[in-house]
Amino acid sequence: MGRTGKLFAYEWAGVTPDVMAIAKALGGGFPIGACLATERAAVGMVPGTHGSTFGGNPLAVAAGNAVLDVMLEPGFFDHVQAMAKLFRGRLEELVAAHPRLFAELRGAGLLLGIRCVVPAGDVVTRLRENGLLALTAGDNVLRLLPPLIVDTAEIGQAVDILNKVAREWPA
Repeated sequence: MGRTGKLFAYEWAGVTPDVMAIAKALGGGFPIGACLATERAAVGMVPGTHGSTFGGNPLAVAAGNAVLDVMLEPGFFDHVQAMAKLFRGRLEELVAAHPRLFAELRGAGLLLGIRCVVPAGDVVTRLRENGLLALTAGDNVLRLLPPLIVDTAEIGQAVDILNKVAREWPA
């Protein structure tokens, strides 16, 4: 939710899914899940045919409502898109400057990955040692997922750490 710069990634494609499962981002860290469906697709989901681990939890629904209140504020997704554009540009420069470590930038919005020439787990370890948390996606992709409220200073810090690790990478 929101990571690509729109509430849902499908909005960029100009198609609407019949059914969509959402979870993590909806609760802002609180466990909740939801199944969204068009009226036509949901015709068979009558009382008694569908169950949910988190169904009927008023606290989870309150958390989801609070998250949606923030995400649907005017300008929220404009900020996400602006930060995504800035981050992508800075990462494109990083990848171009360090070809012995990085091969390709992938992804959209604030859901980005850098295909690494070396094992991505080794890069994640070095980044963590320098104060930046990142993940892997498979053996060779460094996954970068800043929060949707990231600002220009935080993007600068992250790119500075990535550059430092790349410059200090053993030959």
